[in-house]
Amino acid sequence: MPYFTSSTDGARLHYVEYRPARTGPNAPARFAATSDSTKDFSADDQVTLVFIHGWPMSHRMYEHLLLRLSETHGVRCVASDRRGFGDSEWSGAGGNTGPITYDTFAQDTVDFLSTVFQASSDNHGSFYFVAASMGCGETALAYHLLGSSPALQRRCRGFIWLGASLPLPLKTDANPTAPPRELWDAILQGFRDDRVGFTRAAIPGVFGETFNIGIELQPTVKKRFESMVERADALALERCVQIITGTDLTEVVRRLDGLDVKILVVHGDNDQSMPAESSACIIPTLATQAQVKIYKNAAHGLYLTHADQVLEDIFAIVFGK
Repeated sequence: MPYFTSSTDGARLHYVEYRPARTGPNAPARFAATSDSTKDFSADDQVTLVFIHGWPMSHRMYEHLLLRLSETHGVRCVASDRRGFGDSEWSGAGGNTGPITYDTFAQDTVDFLSTVFQASSDNHGSFYFVAASMGCGETALAYHLLGSSPALQRRCRGFIWLGASLPLPLKTDANPTAPPRELWDAILQGFRDDRVGFTRAAIPGVFGETFNIGIELQPTVKKRFESMVERADALALERCVQIITGTDLTEVVRRLDGLDVKILVVHGDNDQSMPAESSACIIPTLATQAQVKIYKNAAHGLYLTHADQVLEDIFAIVFGK
């Protein structure tokens, strides 16, 4: 199980790498897992997809995408567990003893990128961020931090944001349709009172199962996502909410405007965790190169319920196919 060490405080942080099997006489045949299994990008081995997960999951929320991208379509993928989630520590024993902030998460992502590209001995090649929910803000901040490592920053070719919580997942006068403080307080209270029970009741809404939009998940699938939330560090659960609702990333996104990076914003028309009007519709006013796709009958967890559509849009922006 690979780990890297945070340069901020020495926290031990977990990541995974899905590197496609090389072609050859003994290589396994590509498994036809999608309706369009002819899209094999193994010859274009200079592109890596970097996955950053949403709150309060772990990298495992992407496993169904990582496996298909790697084993069916030949794309190298890497994914990390944010500190306090999955198999990553919330805090380390050394270095900075100050508060953990959005900038801390972004620096962790920079450390992650440095690790996976050095470990793979890749001297060139590009990467795209694929992020969901709060992970989207983390990738934007990380890109700007990469300014101190220009060679690595140049390798970033774009962002694919799924159900972004940008620019701020909190109701304000300027953004009245964003989630109100009372909702966030109720969520945190639910976790404090009965994390297992609250999670079990909340998961169907994450994926839109309770919104009468034709989505139905198997109980085992919901249980798998419940287990991700149950594994999260209790302090990390609360502090992340404090961080994302207390950090307006409007100017961070605006600084991407006109840069040579692509931005694809994918949002569900039934996302009640962060309505499209509060996020996807705002982002192009800040970064004008952003393309927006609103999925019909999709909620916050569209990375699972609309996985085929997500993959097609990834292929289009990354490979032009």
